Amino acid sequence: MKSNYTAIIVDDEQLARQMIKEYLEDFPEIKIVGECINGEQAVEAINENNPDMVFLDIQMPSMNGFEVLEHLESMPRIVFTTAYGDYALKAFEVNAVDYLLKPYNRKRFSEAIQRVITRSIENNNDIERILHVLQQSKEPEGYPTRIFVKVGRKIISVKLQDILWIEAQGDYTQLHTNTGTHLCNLSMNELEQKLDSSKFIRVHRSYIIAIDSIEQLKGDGEGGFVALLKDKSNIKVSRTYAAKLKKDIW
Repeated sequence: MKSNYTAIIVDDEQLARQMIKEYLEDFPEIKIVGECINGEQAVEAINENNPDMVFLDIQMPSMNGFEVLEHLESMPRIVFTTAYGDYALKAFEVNAVDYLLKPYNRKRFSEAIQRVITRSIENNNDIERILHVLQQSKEPEGYPTRIFVKVGRKIISVKLQDILWIEAQGDYTQLHTNTGTHLCNLSMNELEQKLDSSKFIRVHRSYIIAIDSIEQLKGDGEGGFVALLKDKSNIKVSRTYAAKLKKDIW
């Protein structure tokens, strides 16, 4: 375990930032290397300083705490702060991501600090937890417009409109897009439930395709099809799903 840590505070409320600084006086091993009032400043400061931990407000104008995470080059240990005990807070609890519900006291702050400094980020567990939070918490009503994936120690978002087809990879999925492929931490069944069925269709136990990506369908002689997609991929449409595909397209 390290003996000294660096931290950045991100909150658009001056009083909230001041309280964190006051509470951190109980932890002389933690040095504040940045103080930001919005998401844009936070992204720049975090990428430049690569701190050990960030106290990150969720509700901020123009760029919220979730969106800040999407622009980080590496993932520090995160202590989320929020004034809203809603679905996001429940996701934090389920996935063991540290959070502080405003207003919080010095004792609750100390508990969060102890969890953060004793948790190693080297095994990527924190990144996986944050990914789960993002997948569960973004756009709770209706269909999402993007899916979050891990690239090294960075989290990026993939627009659903860029996805051509999705392939099962064990308990995960591979997203094939216009610009490349990305491994997603959601299973096929989890991902299928999130997708708009008027735009994406399950065609095989191992494949989901974007309807707009289909250029041609050919019979396979066994009651199914082979779908030729815009990226020249040939995806098998099993007989089980063939009837639904014909109905949706024709």
